[in-house]
Amino acid sequence: MDLLLIRHGQSFGNVAGLLNSTEQDGLTEHGLQQAANLRVSMDSRGLVPDVVYSSPWLRALQTTEVLFKDRCEWTVDSRLGETNAGRFATWKADDFRQAFPDWGKHLSDRYEGGESHLELAARSVNWFEEVFLSRADEPGLMAAVCHAGPISVISQYLLNIPLSKFPNVLVPNASMTIFRQNPHTKQFYLQIAGLS
Repeated sequence: MDLLLIRHGQSFGNVAGLLNSTEQDGLTEHGLQQAANLRVSMDSRGLVPDVVYSSPWLRALQTTEVLFKDRCEWTVDSRLGETNAGRFATWKADDFRQAFPDWGKHLSDRYEGGESHLELAARSVNWFEEVFLSRADEPGLMAAVCHAGPISVISQYLLNIPLSKFPNVLVPNASMTIFRQNPHTKQFYLQIAGLS
């Protein structure tokens, strides 16, 4: 099975430059149009997932609905959510970095009232191993509509990039990243990265 990782369209939090925003942060009109354009792009490439998963965060769910609402069912999985930044979620990213310049030097640094990038990585890898790898020998395409954080973790896992380099793979809004499985070696290779 191949893997299609899709980042949600532009959200209000993205426009405002917020750290990670909240689970209720929705898509802008531009974000909805980005998702519609991505659907056309997927169609032109013949990308029709056999299985679809989505983050429960609103911006990912809205993207999932635009992409698949009249095509297939999907499963919502909380492990695909973005890093929970707790009380800092609605801070501007620049303000947070200025106030806490040393935060993030360790993956175990936890946002107050939220989680760490290490916890994000653990649940993202758990989803990948439990859901995707358990079906990797089956034919077809699995899609996961989620966020920059989980996409970076899963991509780094597949590319053998150490987690200490997180975030090493950053993709734009409303983009797709595709990993294909070599039928002979069973190894995964990156075919498309962050195409929007």
